[in-house]
Amino acid sequence: MKKKETAWMKRKQLLYTEERKWEYGTILIEDGICLIENGEGDILLADSLQHSPIWIHHKGKWEQAGFQDKLVLACGAENISLSGGERIRYEKSVKRPLMALLDSLDDETFLAFLQHLHSFGLSVFDCVFSYNKGVFSNTSAGQGVSFYHFSNDTAQCAMQHHYNYSSEGTGDRFEWTASNGKRSIMYTAVQRGRK
Repeated sequence: MKKKETAWMKRKQLLYTEERKWEYGTILIEDGICLIENGEGDILLADSLQHSPIWIHHKGKWEQAGFQDKLVLACGAENISLSGGERIRYEKSVKRPLMALLDSLDDETFLAFLQHLHSFGLSVFDCVFSYNKGVFSNTSAGQGVSFYHFSNDTAQCAMQHHYNYSSEGTGDRFEWTASNGKRSIMYTAVQRGRK
């Protein structure tokens, strides 16, 4: 395996060991349709998780399961008929623009970014809004600003990513502002765009 692929896998493993990766929900059955109510009261069709790994709280512990049928979960060798009220959890996804930013960072900056985010009591899985100019723009401009907002029950933080990768570029600057007034600026460990 190539060195770059190995580093990418280590990053993903690091991200997906976070406890905040989980979305918890309760199974609801209405008119023969299986729904999931998440912790914030949002309702989604169970069909939307057909191809995602899910876990059910079964016999006092979390066990991985998958939909066998619309109202049946396969859990190991056992099939569990759903009647409503069952507790499940499934992995949240990281927003694509944020993942593109994380993938573009060198290892040292990637780790510093995560530590910075954690210092605000937040995780990449708490990203509720992301605009990465590089993902949504058709231009190859070497400078710009992207915007991200992170929120959970106890913390909120807005982050601006200022970048300049032109020949005179200075790299990346991250400006963080939390709802409690805490502010911080972080620069990349490695200046990109320089030769």
